[in-house]
Order: sequence, then structure tokens, then C-alpha cells
Amino acid sequence: MNIELADLLTSLRSEINRARIDAANQDVRFKINSIDLELQVAVEKTGEGNAGVRFWVVSLGGKATAKSAETHTVKIALTAQTAGGEAVLTGDDISDLF
Repeated sequence: MNIELADLLTSLRSEINRARIDAANQDVRFKINSIDLELQVAVEKTGEGNAGVRFWVVSLGGKATAKSAETHTVKIALTAQTAGGEAVLTGDDISDLF
């Protein structure tokens, strides 16, 4: 099963938001500083009326099936923040305890 990169990022955003909401009233919360993703993607160029390039995340053990697709490894570093620019808290920042 291949997933479009945009759909993967939408799902990741949703999961982070769910963790933030679930932790809102908890005593222990964690601050997300960085999210590092390493993905196998198939890059497919289409020549139809809606020409463009699409990125598909390839499932583990999967292969690109499109005739014009090539598989690449993409590394993405993300920083989670709220719409107001604040760090996302999914648990307590315990860095000052050490």
C-alpha cells in the first residue's frame, strides 16, 4: 500500500495534536523538539492533463509499481509547534531535572 506524502504528514499532524490534547491535564508532559522521518518514496511524474510530480510513501517491503516511478530515501526534520508558534507539549519537559 502506497500513501501520498501529504496524507502521511496530515496523519502525523493529527496524531501529534491528539497526543497534545490527551496530555493537556496530565502531570507529566513531554515537549517535542524535533521529529525526524526517514521515508522510502516513489517519485512519479505524470504526463496527463494534470501534469505534475507526486511523492508516494512506499510501505515496508513495498515496491514502486508505476512504470515511470523511482524509489528514493528522503529524510525530513520537523519541529512541532502550535499555531501561535509555541512548542507542542505532549508531556512534561523534564530537562531541568537532570
